[in-house]
Amino acid sequence: MEVNLSYEPYAEDPEYISTNREFFDTLDLEHVHLVLDLACGTGLISQLLLQRNSALAIRGVDISQESLDIGRRSFRERGVHVESETAWAAAARAGSGVIFLEESPADDLQFENHMFDLAVMGNAIHLMPDKGSFLRGVHRVLKPGGTFAFNSVFFVGTFADDTESFFLEWMKQALAVLGEINARREAKGEGPIPRRRGKGGRAFDKNWMTVEQWRDIVSDSGFKVTQARKRLTSISRKGLELVGAYGGLAEVLMSGYPVDTASECLQEAAGRTFDKLCKTEIGRYWLEVTAVKV
Repeated sequence: MEVNLSYEPYAEDPEYISTNREFFDTLDLEHVHLVLDLACGTGLISQLLLQRNSALAIRGVDISQESLDIGRRSFRERGVHVESETAWAAAARAGSGVIFLEESPADDLQFENHMFDLAVMGNAIHLMPDKGSFLRGVHRVLKPGGTFAFNSVFFVGTFADDTESFFLEWMKQALAVLGEINARREAKGEGPIPRRRGKGGRAFDKNWMTVEQWRDIVSDSGFKVTQARKRLTSISRKGLELVGAYGGLAEVLMSGYPVDTASECLQEAAGRTFDKLCKTEIGRYWLEVTAVKV
């Protein structure tokens, strides 16, 4: 079974797009021109913002060359992507809508102080190893009064009432799929799928933070938090299959196993879990935070 490990299928899922649109559409773009899209991936959040204000000048940074290449192709087709920082700066000065995507870590920003009106981050802030340092970096590159908005599904409180058992069943089914793969390998005289020792750990115990903890750390980094909430959404069978197939998540949930095998197991297990529990969708909360630099 060949699985697409990239973020693209998940980022193109209508449920995922709709969830992000509902949050990022709440941002006031009236006085916004220069925008920083952190851990931008394929550029979904930038795309949503440009749909609302075609004159935005956006810089997107991400460490995934594959995701950036996908985004560049898409924005080139729309005639808004440029290939250099110089070209971006010229277009920004002219007031043109433009985007420049570059390979760079979100937690090591190389921009000038007080440069951007708005910084956004879609479902990635939980990946930052030193969240306080990261937030201070975002604060530095924002103009006074600039806004930082981010969301995430990886936080304490993400599971709707009585749904954690569903996600644990998903992991149980993924291991069952792995067992079937190993059985087929054994029948052919091959060894089991190898797992690197020391890479294990509970899939849903990754030092996540509560809404209150996020509010506190954002405030401690020099921001005034204007919104910190969790919002209930739903995931369909197809949506969870796409989530499971994403290599970046599979690497965490089934750490130590080859990522292509982990992705295959999680994708197959998603459908089995919905069938076993007789569900058509499952609730999950998103964390949504908006803050202003003070």
